[in-house]
Amino acid sequence: MGKEVDLKVSRRTILKAGIMAGVGSLWSGMNLVRWNSVSALPGGFWPVMMTPFTDDLKIDYPALKRLITWYEESGSAGLFANCGSSEMFQLEPEERLELTRFVVRHSRLPVVSTGSFSAKTEENVEFIQKIAGTGVEAVVLIPSVLVDRNAPESELARAFEAIMAETRGVPLGIYECPGPYHRLVSPELLTDLQATNRFLYFKDTSCDASVVREKIEGTAESNLGIYNAHSPDALTSIRDGGAGISCIAGNFYPELFAFLWKNGRRGNHPGPAVRAVNEFIIQNDSRIGRKYPLAAKYFMNLRGLNILVNTRKGTPPLDQEDRDRLDKIWSDLNQLSATYDIELG
Repeated sequence: MGKEVDLKVSRRTILKAGIMAGVGSLWSGMNLVRWNSVSALPGGFWPVMMTPFTDDLKIDYPALKRLITWYEESGSAGLFANCGSSEMFQLEPEERLELTRFVVRHSRLPVVSTGSFSAKTEENVEFIQKIAGTGVEAVVLIPSVLVDRNAPESELARAFEAIMAETRGVPLGIYECPGPYHRLVSPELLTDLQATNRFLYFKDTSCDASVVREKIEGTAESNLGIYNAHSPDALTSIRDGGAGISCIAGNFYPELFAFLWKNGRRGNHPGPAVRAVNEFIIQNDSRIGRKYPLAAKYFMNLRGLNILVNTRKGTPPLDQEDRDRLDKIWSDLNQLSATYDIELG
């Protein structure tokens, strides 16, 4: 046991030394300061935004404006634009910028947006600066884009360091996106990154409540917020002190996550309504993920959003069984809403 602990400490020390040595040299050489002036993002539910398309698969901006209003009226605390659910990998660079710019201009909520789409630092830096110029609160980095699948975490740490060095003044975030492959950031590396005071948003996709808890504890004294993407653990991470939730289920029933945030935090007794909402989320988790994002757009139409059920991805079309399943979830959601007086937008 002692040997294992020594190895862990040694590995973490090496990672931290690499990051902090690089950042420290920047501070001394360029008179940079830690980002003590950067405020934490609001806690709560942050939807991973969908991108509505027209018949010819161009971005449908009138529909996007309706979607922004729906997220706002459903109790969202902020918006994650240009993310996986937005079909960011299927958008052209200029579309990513225009989409982000539109969301920032038409929402009263803070917005974050993805800025890394290359393994080359210089290409990422150029696009990060463009995304930052749209007025977002933070520019989000994708670990699985920055380094190869087989690269050690020390290489990922150096990639973060290189970007920080060239994007002075830009608050950052991290999203453990499942594509192009699923790469997680260890709690140890995340703790070291938060010490730079450059990071505000972290979307965790580990689907492991204990890992999320460790990340929450490791960043508790910083402005870096941990937003859980795994809806079955939403209440757990909220009660563990996480900054909030950022999951695909919010494209079906965002009000439920806003309700959990308001009523389920530590110090609040989890009454029958909280337990019922949490159980509903858990029971439907596997059902809503089938044929996503088409399933979410179909559900949005059930909710009156008038969005075309299409995608640039190769998702198979919905069949009658899919529609029946989603119709049943919509019926159950209305029953839950009526029983516990939860207003649906």
